[in-house]
Amino acid sequence: MKKRALLIGIDIYPNPQNNLNSCVNDTLAFKELLLNKYQFAQESITLLTNRDATLANVTAAMEGLFTGLDPGDKVVYFQSSHGSQRVKGNTMVEVVCLYDDFLEDTEFVSRTQSLPDEALTVVIDACHSGGMNKLFLPAGEGQQVQLARVKAWQPTNEEAEHLAQTYAQVTQFKFFGRAATGDTGAVAKNFVASPVGVPQVKDLDAGKPELNGMLLAACAADQTAAAGSAQTKFLSAFTYGLVTELDTSISVGDLCERIGDRLAKLNMRQTPQAEVPLRKQTLLDKTFITMLKTSEAPPLGPDGNGSYSPLSPSDAFDPEAWLRQQLGIGA
Repeated sequence: MKKRALLIGIDIYPNPQNNLNSCVNDTLAFKELLLNKYQFAQESITLLTNRDATLANVTAAMEGLFTGLDPGDKVVYFQSSHGSQRVKGNTMVEVVCLYDDFLEDTEFVSRTQSLPDEALTVVIDACHSGGMNKLFLPAGEGQQVQLARVKAWQPTNEEAEHLAQTYAQVTQFKFFGRAATGDTGAVAKNFVASPVGVPQVKDLDAGKPELNGMLLAACAADQTAAAGSAQTKFLSAFTYGLVTELDTSISVGDLCERIGDRLAKLNMRQTPQAEVPLRKQTLLDKTFITMLKTSEAPPLGPDGNGSYSPLSPSDAFDPEAWLRQQLGIGA
């Protein structure tokens, strides 16, 4: 069985106002998770960070990630960065922001269509709304409130003016990993789970999942994802929740709920989303990455055997300790 992963983290952008503080840390934490909990080989994991995470480099790496796969193989695409939306024709399309360009949902989805079933896991720690609301994070009893940057792309003045001019032509929305739709009910349900006063979805296929794989995303379409803070050990909030709540024996649906509960305890208003193809809804009941039935998935230790329990916050990945270890520097 082949196991491959492409991990992308971008903290530095050509426009400094878009710089973040935790996305590279996220890729390092997720790499440790793949190595220690899922037994991926070092050489099977590709990291692209900051200036190396260009559209050309990422699409070339995706070719290698998705080529030559057989049934039973497992591949993972992880990205921590900004997310945004762009108008394409009459459709608002969600994108993830690379160093020099945007990777459109439409291109990403098209590259997954020929993959074997149950091979691909996609993790996106980014937001796709354009809001710039900041999240206030209580730092604990008696502590001062902290402020976390949200991972929403900031256009230049010229780009913002152009975007404003194109919004009027939008009649459809294409949410990440889903088909484009103009159905009012389908659009509303991507923002609010049970919208009040909105008609039911008319077309059962409206906005259906298109991505040929399992998608775990940091937040709903109208929410923003928080970058790093001291409370999240300078990992982005969603990645922090993932690495601290991961249990390799539970379903991805339960994992998503656990991450959401941890973020809620930090008063973070972002709701992680788990999405799977419409014809493969049972995947929500299977395990993260391995896609096994939970009854067949014993908890994995670092060597692939033994027990494993979710990490406590004090045990979570420590970027500073990791860097000291890599450099051979004492505490």
